[in-house]
Amino acid sequence: MTKSVKTVFIAAGVLLVLGGVLLVLMLTKPKPETSEAGSGASDAEGVSAYIIDKRAAEVTSVTVNNDSGSYTFTRQKRVVSTTDESGNITSSDEYYWTSEDLKGVPQSDTLVKSFITSLASLPQKSTVEENASDLEKYGLDTPKATAELKFEDGTDITMRFGIQNPADSSSLYYRDEGNKVRLINYSAAEPAFSDVKQFANLTVTESYNTEGTNELDFLKITRPDLEEPVCIRFMSEIAELAEDEDSIVSTFNTHCFTSPVNAEIDVTKGKNVCYDVYGLTMSSCEYLEQTEENLKKCGLDEPQAIVEFKYGGKEYELKIGDALREEVASTTSTSISTVKGYYAVLKGVAGIYLLPSDKASWVSFKVSDLISHRPLSPYIYAVEYVEVTVPSGTYKFDIDGENKTFSCGGEQLNADEFRSFYQTLIGSVGEEMYTGEASGTPIASVTFNYKSKYFDAYGGESDTLSYYGSDDRKCIVVLNGTPIFKVRRVYVDRLSENVDAILNGGKVQIDY
Repeated sequence: MTKSVKTVFIAAGVLLVLGGVLLVLMLTKPKPETSEAGSGASDAEGVSAYIIDKRAAEVTSVTVNNDSGSYTFTRQKRVVSTTDESGNITSSDEYYWTSEDLKGVPQSDTLVKSFITSLASLPQKSTVEENASDLEKYGLDTPKATAELKFEDGTDITMRFGIQNPADSSSLYYRDEGNKVRLINYSAAEPAFSDVKQFANLTVTESYNTEGTNELDFLKITRPDLEEPVCIRFMSEIAELAEDEDSIVSTFNTHCFTSPVNAEIDVTKGKNVCYDVYGLTMSSCEYLEQTEENLKKCGLDEPQAIVEFKYGGKEYELKIGDALREEVASTTSTSISTVKGYYAVLKGVAGIYLLPSDKASWVSFKVSDLISHRPLSPYIYAVEYVEVTVPSGTYKFDIDGENKTFSCGGEQLNADEFRSFYQTLIGSVGEEMYTGEASGTPIASVTFNYKSKYFDAYGGESDTLSYYGSDDRKCIVVLNGTPIFKVRRVYVDRLSENVDAILNGGKVQIDY
């Protein structure tokens, strides 16, 4: 055997020995920790790395005591039946949690389950003292909070929580039945330091989806400072029109006022008023009971606003009370008072909640600020006829939607030119807001008379835009008796010219 061959055999032998040693080490290595409660995970000393050596599914009740009071969640069981594609019915048990301490306030099942699971699978970070003689320095002589868990096998455990570690606020002191003090994650036990209101369900409506199944159908706002309620509706006829590739949509707005005026809402300026119902979520539950005292304390005996709306096929009524203010430190020596939110109650739902201030546009908006600069955009074939009054006279233009023809006094009109003419009628773009008076006799007017099936959709049988003279060479635009805008006088001049053109076979001018 050559020297080189001997070297190969020796090297192979060494590798086999090392491999055997490595295999022994791997087989005898302690099992790694896992995140499942009660899985037998262990720390370096072989002691359970979890406070409780049971699974969350074994917990039957949890009772919490802290400075805010006491509350209990109890596990309940119900039978749930499901049917597969073949029609076979299977039944299974489903567990859920309830608490009488919520006094009928709907709970967030997710938050409750998460808290109980967190307690049952609470890991320890480290052991501070095996047998502490001075519990006071840890806040454990009289615990800041306790949680008593009961299990299916009839056993129970009381968890005691002290103060946060002064050197690391993310850690919390904990002790069990004995005087062993450990450190745990504060975030895992944090809910044990609050009251039961933290588990209230705060979600009112679902978020908007692009399929449009969660559309805001109508909105009604009643306020003491308004002479009549503000009513808003979704322009479903415009939405349907937008689905037709061959149609011409005359507006990008989605909603319109039906009270106190009939006018579209500017899609940008009026966004919050309409869209605040989408994914509406309260900040917190402030009171569990709507007692007379609590309602008065929150200004809900005489609410600032009552908001009624239909969204996603469901109807809601929200009453908004006083603002809840909080002091915020400023750069100067004084503090600043800011609005944290508004007290609110939902019809048919227990509890008094806090509506976020950025979701409370209904309290203070002005109708005049939200009206679209194009006040009306009725679909041409939703109109029976248009009556136009200009200095030369009054003219009635009949619209035959079925045959797509147009006439005046029995005379057929050029269809393309009339459609252009119609666009000018709904193109009275407001150049500036105006809420003053309009006196005298209008110098021009346009009345849209709707087909019978569009009465409800448009808020009435007709809408009238009137144009009054003004001292600044502009016209005041009045919608159904309410002044809303001013436009240049040239608009009315061009309107007269276009009436003459459409009646005499001329070319309609769309610019002005």
